[in-house]
Amino acid sequence: FGGRIHLLVGVDARLGPAKDVEKLLAAAPARIGVTLFDPGYSTSRRHGGIHTNHFGGSLRTLLSFAANAPHVAYLDDDDWYAPTHLSSLLAAVRGHDWAFTYRTFVNPYNLEPMCVDTLENMGPGAGVYAAQGGFACPSSLLLDKLACAPILYLWSVAGRPQGDAEDRMVFHALCEHYPSYGATKQATVNCVIKPEDGSHAMREKLIVEAGY
Repeated sequence: FGGRIHLLVGVDARLGPAKDVEKLLAAAPARIGVTLFDPGYSTSRRHGGIHTNHFGGSLRTLLSFAANAPHVAYLDDDDWYAPTHLSSLLAAVRGHDWAFTYRTFVNPYNLEPMCVDTLENMGPGAGVYAAQGGFACPSSLLLDKLACAPILYLWSVAGRPQGDAEDRMVFHALCEHYPSYGATKQATVNCVIKPEDGSHAMREKLIVEAGY
């Protein structure tokens, strides 16, 4: 991606020395502006805050609005982008309110890519969740944040008592209120699967059938 990037990192709860993060972010190329947002407290109810989303509280909402750019992409802390991720999403979102890309399942033990997710992250009305409207994970999304501003607060709200499923709520709101979307039709997000996840058996079957 040849343009400027504003990288915003939100800290919900510190797991190590702040200097380690600062050292890492200081190594960013000059065309990447970095904002580290660490309020010194958690906005998540899980860690004493007031917002029901256990995984970051209101950070995604806050940083979406703080980003000095009209388009916002998201990245979970256990995912990473392919080199063409941002450029392909920007091409796909042209003329639309948002866009998504496919993802690749990654082995949690050696971080080796295994196969493309053709089950879950298939977009609106597709995949195993087609009857529920489909799905695309946060790391696969690119939003026109001005067009989609009214729903950005949903990143702060848990969809289930466990404190998660905010990603489902955001995706369903995108489909309901912003039907104009683009798709890269490429797998440009690497997603580490979790054996303890309730969907693991279904994913494992796909991975084996794909020959991994």
